[in-house]
Amino acid sequence: MKHSRTALWVSTGVVAVTGIVALVLLLVPGAADKRDDLAGSDIDLTADIQEFAQRMSAESGYTQPSPAERKAIGEGVERVLDGKPLEAKTALAAVGYTISKRVDTATKRTFYEVAESTDRSRGWGRILIDPAGTVHLGIEVPHPKADQGSERLGADLFRKVPGSVLVIAGAHRRAAPDKQADMAHTNESVFETVHELLAQRRVPVMQLHGFRNETAPDSDAVVSAGPKLHSPYAERVAQRLKDAGVSVCLSWVTGCEGLEATTNVQAQWVVAHGGDFAHIEVSADARFTAELSDRVVSALAQEAVGR
Repeated sequence: MKHSRTALWVSTGVVAVTGIVALVLLLVPGAADKRDDLAGSDIDLTADIQEFAQRMSAESGYTQPSPAERKAIGEGVERVLDGKPLEAKTALAAVGYTISKRVDTATKRTFYEVAESTDRSRGWGRILIDPAGTVHLGIEVPHPKADQGSERLGADLFRKVPGSVLVIAGAHRRAAPDKQADMAHTNESVFETVHELLAQRRVPVMQLHGFRNETAPDSDAVVSAGPKLHSPYAERVAQRLKDAGVSVCLSWVTGCEGLEATTNVQAQWVVAHGGDFAHIEVSADARFTAELSDRVVSALAQEAVGR
């Protein structure tokens, strides 16, 4: 009988404590929100990014963001980078952006995605953030679909580099007049805001593009640092590619006309403010031949993680 009373007291105590916790979560502002793990659906990352790019139109789909909208999204991304993803929700929600926690079905890696709400489509892009410790690399894809296959390279590289950030444009580069939707040639974009945030944190950035084989027929890839063409970081990236058996045009040695990123605004920002930036053009053959594409991605990943 004594044991039965003890069990009853313990049971009653558990119920009481549970009730108190539930009451606290209801009454304390923000307490219930802290239970929210931002869970989203699991996805095959590369397939999802490719499908996202294929839906883009070269004729429409982009609305230029205001400075306040760019700032709000930048603040949200910054909080995620600081390890405070829950704090990003309010800043992002104010401009129609969301944050979700997702799992890549191929690698089983968890990452955060900052993207437009499902009922919004302004072409501002997606930002994927792997929370695994120190940020090792910023991966930028400014011309999805237009540089066909560059979006897959970006997703594959993100998969190979823990602690990386993938920034992919949300519209075709010709979706708006006056290069407003061309992320490599406008500094009034969410894409540029996130680029500056990464560069300010001294995160090395690799920006991925694609070119037609005939533009540089003897090269699988073209590497440049932008306006000044050369930098120690660009040289290291190029050497990694060459070591992997990839034929590389070095813009600072032989010149690679039309593929040197001399007018690229992200490169210009790094030149003016400091940081590591490599503009990497990849041939159609190297983008669409599985074995060669994997060599390109693996070489870039090795440079990013220092192996």
